[in-house]
Amino acid sequence: MNNNIPLRALQIFEACARLESCSLAANELCITQSAVSQQIKQLEDYFLEKLFYRQGGKINLTEAGIELRERLAPVFYDLNSVCSSLVQNMAGEVRVHSYTSLAARWLVPKMEQLRQMYPELNINVGMFQNDIEMSDMIADIFIVTRECQDGYTIIPLVTEKLVAFCSPDYLAQSQGISLATLDQHCLLYSKHKDYGVDWDTWFRNNDIAISPNQKKIFFNHNMLAVQAAIYGQGIVLGLEQTLKVELDSGNLVKLDLPTCLSGLTYYIAYKTSKKRDARIMRIVDWIIDNYPGDHPGDRTLAR
Repeated sequence: MNNNIPLRALQIFEACARLESCSLAANELCITQSAVSQQIKQLEDYFLEKLFYRQGGKINLTEAGIELRERLAPVFYDLNSVCSSLVQNMAGEVRVHSYTSLAARWLVPKMEQLRQMYPELNINVGMFQNDIEMSDMIADIFIVTRECQDGYTIIPLVTEKLVAFCSPDYLAQSQGISLATLDQHCLLYSKHKDYGVDWDTWFRNNDIAISPNQKKIFFNHNMLAVQAAIYGQGIVLGLEQTLKVELDSGNLVKLDLPTCLSGLTYYIAYKTSKKRDARIMRIVDWIIDNYPGDHPGDRTLAR
């Protein structure tokens, strides 16, 4: 391998690997397929490795090709971010990924407000159910419970406090809900794979004994439990900030029952190297300003 890095060939390989097609890469880069083939051959000669083979019109990467694609993806993303931050007209897409409930019940209702504030930006909202390893290949901004990751700036948004809710109709039919009458109601349980069952945590933290006759329905996600509460099926625990849209619309009401801390803190996170990317920082600042809760400050966790 010589020291003359074939940058153009790397760019062409990245496009081929990302699009899984030499012809699509040629169209994107406005060059001929013959030029693509020549550059890929040059790159394979440079590394002395076969990078991919064609099968049925589709590119299949070798192990060396897969490794090169994974290493190049964040490099080209960083280059695009640098250009976007320097050229105002290149401010394009900003990807924001968060937990399912936060994306559906907090981000989505706020999208029109965000669009009006930054009409020049295209916001891409995604969601995930469990904590993920953050990566440029997934999103620019994350809302997670992960406290740290190398190379990321982490900013606390809110410490999760579990509050009891039910529908207005359910409350009216119950003629009041209190600790003394809790065993007469159906509790809508949701389970987190790392932190256990929410109502179990609530009973334990409040030093309350659960009745052996307590009625329960279990769900594998809090969004399902919340939906059941909206339909008047019982009492659910949730994060008040996440359920604000349901409270404001009158679908749910907050109950006068003890609360408890779940042990989770939600953080907003972004790549520390993107601090100069104006697109990303605008959205980060907007989320921090608009998310209800205390923001103790940021911690740069780059090692």
